[in-house]
Amino acid sequence: MLLSCEDSELLAGNFMADFMLNNEKKALHPNIMNGLNLHRSIDNFTDQHINVKNAIVLLRPRQGKYSPVVVDILFDYFLTINWHKYSAENLEKFTARVYEMLTLHHEVYPQRLKDLLPRMIADDFLMSCKNEDRLIKTFERIKKRAKFDNNFDRAHLDLAEFHDILDDQFNEFFPEIVLHINNICKC
Repeated sequence: MLLSCEDSELLAGNFMADFMLNNEKKALHPNIMNGLNLHRSIDNFTDQHINVKNAIVLLRPRQGKYSPVVVDILFDYFLTINWHKYSAENLEKFTARVYEMLTLHHEVYPQRLKDLLPRMIADDFLMSCKNEDRLIKTFERIKKRAKFDNNFDRAHLDLAEFHDILDDQFNEFFPEIVLHINNICKC
């Protein structure tokens, strides 16, 4: 959400990208479509980044094919603990502002997201990775939804074991994705 240039329509598109079906995209406002495209660009950049790939390789022995999912969540954790490096805005104020912005565009979301958003906000989903307790709960929820055997319940042990390495990998990756986004939407 930090990577949406403080534009509420871009943010809404970025946020809802994973919930959209192709046939639902046709009627969207162009700037919301830009947000969907931004989300795709973020995903592509992230998937190709050497630090992300190295983090995935590091966690693969325990996390297997779910190691990219675990890295994504752990990088969210590292963003919260390193927030002061990347934003002058207080993290709690930022999340409140983002929730307000997301609610502004509620009408354009697919129905399943319209139904889900109030619960996500009530659960303070942007802070779901802010500490180890919240991480454990997040991984427990994902474990229940996963279709295959997994070790999500052990991801916090990976964090403990590889904390410094993952923190370094995140802090090398994140400034580069910020530059990538700034080239796209001139934030």
